[in-house]
Amino acid sequence: MALKRSEVYRLRVFDLEQVRHHQDGQEWVPHWHDEWSFGAVVQGECRCSVGGRPFVARAGDLIAIAPGVVHTGALVAGPPGDGVTVMMFYVPASWLQHAGLQAPAQSTKLASPGLAEAAVKLASADEVLAWLRRAVPALTGASHLARAEADALPSEAVRELIRRVQVAVLRGEQTVSGLARQCAVSRQRLHRVLCRWLGMSPASYLLAVRVHRARQLLLDGAGLAAVAAECGFADQAHFTRWFRRTFGYSPGDLVQASRARAP
Repeated sequence: MALKRSEVYRLRVFDLEQVRHHQDGQEWVPHWHDEWSFGAVVQGECRCSVGGRPFVARAGDLIAIAPGVVHTGALVAGPPGDGVTVMMFYVPASWLQHAGLQAPAQSTKLASPGLAEAAVKLASADEVLAWLRRAVPALTGASHLARAEADALPSEAVRELIRRVQVAVLRGEQTVSGLARQCAVSRQRLHRVLCRWLGMSPASYLLAVRVHRARQLLLDGAGLAAVAAECGFADQAHFTRWFRRTFGYSPGDLVQASRARAP
């Protein structure tokens, strides 16, 4: 049976991105987004880990994941014949400010069957924007994940180590040994901190950074082969495989969506 690929659209209003996921069993490796991630589970379930904490979003739930928060997910179909459908909208903070909307304090979820069902029927940029103007305030008032995330906060020493890791990566460091050396900690300490607070190992973090950089280069107009080489992938097939495992769609899908008109 042919796999159902996720469908990605680039809305030419404040650079919103709309993605429809509907493949039973689809999984994502640990990753994050620079934008707010707002979603609606229309059918089935999304079994997630957000910031290292597991939760399940079911049909009728809305979800919000804050920028920069590491998360994973796996889609599970509902009763026979129902399938699974999850709509995701990736929204820059600049759009929320422009629209006069307050973002949720932290990642959260909310049962809202009406809004979840409406998400799958959106057919234009104007409809997506109108839906967000209803969904974001509803999510801002929710507290399910916010309470869980507040149970434990990283110490100042941990926050400083994560900042040093991010600086080293931005300077071009691409090895775990190099990260540990630049951050003046052991590989074991680095592994414990990143697994606990980012939900991924140092090696997985470095791979995720490469994939996210590749995505931005594609949106900037670079070619697939050039991006694969510049971001350290052995070949274009290897690059495509990891890109799809991260975002649910291929690099070619993103390039096509960025060139197309809004739906």
